[in-house]
Amino acid sequence: MEPQVLAALATVDDPELGIDIVSLGLVRRLDIGDRTVDVELMMTTPTCPLGGLISENARAAVESAVGKDWTVKVAIDKAAVWSPELADPAVRSRFERQPSRFEAAVSKFAAGLFGR
Repeated sequence: MEPQVLAALATVDDPELGIDIVSLGLVRRLDIGDRTVDVELMMTTPTCPLGGLISENARAAVESAVGKDWTVKVAIDKAAVWSPELADPAVRSRFERQPSRFEAAVSKFAAGLFGR
């Protein structure tokens, strides 16, 4: 059942980033019991104004996957602090700072000056 629930959660995107909450590492806890699913999420920022929407979308996605006869609860841990290290490696690379065109040009120029 866990793969089914995680697959459902992976259909829920953080609307600001356009990346699913599983790949972002926002699923903190997943407990599956007797016809119950409890999910605990974190947001990328503690004051995320879209937390309620994300939580409701997650609940609806899981409920759709497991069926209406299951009780699905989704909570947000507002004390949890997210960082890019929690995301999948492919997603993490999106958060790595890329040098600006100016920085790249300066670096190339300096390399030419100093023979590097």
